[in-house]
Amino acid sequence: MKLISVEKMKALESAANEGGYSYEKMMLKAGQNLAHVVHDRYFEKGIHNVMGLVGGGNNGGDTIIALTALQKLGWTCSAFMVKEDPQWQTLIIELHANGGRVVERERFEEELSHSQVVLDGVMGTGFKMPMREPFIDFMKKFNKLNQSKIIVAVDCPSGVDCVTGEACAETLHADLTVSMEAIKEGMLKYPAFEYCGEIVTVELGIPAKMLKMHDSGDTVIDAEMVKTLMPKRSNSSHKGTFGHLLVCGGSVNYPGAPMLAAKSAYRAGTGLVECAIPERIYEAAVANNIESIFTILEDEDGVIAENAAAILSPKLKDIECLLIGPGIGREETTQRFIKRLLFGVNGKNKTEGVGFVPGAVKVKAKEAEKFPAMVIDADALRLLGEIDQWYEKLPVEAVLTPHPGEMSALTGMTIDEIQKDRLEVARRFARQWKQTVVLKGALTVVASADGKAAVLPYANSALAKAGSGDVLAGMISGLIAQGVEPFDAAIAGAWLHSRAAEAVVKAQGTESSLLAGDLIAAIPTAFSELN
Repeated sequence: MKLISVEKMKALESAANEGGYSYEKMMLKAGQNLAHVVHDRYFEKGIHNVMGLVGGGNNGGDTIIALTALQKLGWTCSAFMVKEDPQWQTLIIELHANGGRVVERERFEEELSHSQVVLDGVMGTGFKMPMREPFIDFMKKFNKLNQSKIIVAVDCPSGVDCVTGEACAETLHADLTVSMEAIKEGMLKYPAFEYCGEIVTVELGIPAKMLKMHDSGDTVIDAEMVKTLMPKRSNSSHKGTFGHLLVCGGSVNYPGAPMLAAKSAYRAGTGLVECAIPERIYEAAVANNIESIFTILEDEDGVIAENAAAILSPKLKDIECLLIGPGIGREETTQRFIKRLLFGVNGKNKTEGVGFVPGAVKVKAKEAEKFPAMVIDADALRLLGEIDQWYEKLPVEAVLTPHPGEMSALTGMTIDEIQKDRLEVARRFARQWKQTVVLKGALTVVASADGKAAVLPYANSALAKAGSGDVLAGMISGLIAQGVEPFDAAIAGAWLHSRAAEAVVKAQGTESSLLAGDLIAAIPTAFSELN
């Protein structure tokens, strides 16, 4: 689904109108397509009575047209004019001609009691806070009278600011929002998102050439999109076909994080996953991950030591993707390890072998035959943030997967500032850093180095658990190892991650009890939704 700002949507409609595809044609198409969505969803369930709440904006016209179309399809339709507007007189006459009716104010409560579906067309995407009378009084009254009606918002829930994401207390909670042509950016911000229910889009019939000229490239992630991004699997393939991922991380305090990432990558289809971990945690790690292979790294008090870079650097030319960060910790020696591995910045120059790996001469990362694709996660992001101009020194464009706290460490912004406008913050820094940014959390944002962005319309407290981010990082890395482009892998990984969480919540009957291991076990269920 497409994502667009209110400003760009107005510009698109204006350009279409000037190009010969009039506002009237757009409104007619919007109303007819809205009617088809409502009819297809509810009519066969025995739901045939609908009332439209009509305001003075264009979505009021959309609502009347939808009611006329539904009346023709066998529904019993009525319109209540929350705000009288002479411009709708012709549309009202047509509604009457097809058997629909306009409800008088004194009969509003009685008519509402017979309605099963309510189309909320009171206010549109141009609404700005605060709500004013007589709308406040009406919305309060409706909320008191509403007895579990199915609320369908026309373009957006009335009382939502589709720019800022603010919402009035009187805003109706929609079960379904039918957005015209594209989802408006503010609807995927809090608190507006909580009022939208399920969101779908319908076309306005704007010519394809005009749509292409005004396409921002921003999207809302859905199943149909993810299907097109997944790697193909042939029956004649082998493990090498699906890539070699190296997960580097872990410490004595966080021994499980790289194992969660590794298992997730396997569940996402990766052919071979190798874990590079400090020697101190090897026994615990291998006991919990017998599928992976291991490279043991020199450690210092249970964390990866600087000299471990000499062991790992030669391996980079033989893998498709490096995931660095899960459980890695923030110690100074680990930061020196990262500098040496990623930037070729050397401190002490030891070359002895450790564990299973023979001694290796010191190799700068940038001198390797090739540097693999890379995902940087968790404390590796915080360590990067302490390095001046780190984004100019990375050997390849990476996928960064910060939660708001880590994004704060990278940018210097407060968490509140980040959360206030997650989409634009992720987009701005993805451009500045020339990296793909996955800003995790409710309504995860994936932004590319060229300024495109995709938003995941998903928020669930089940994922507010330690380890869930390691799972996501493993899934994204695993898809990259299989040849999926980094931006696409981030989009697909985020969607699959959310669907796995939904599967766990459904199975457990609660959002409280999810463990990261449950999430990994549910990844196949998420994949099955794409078949």
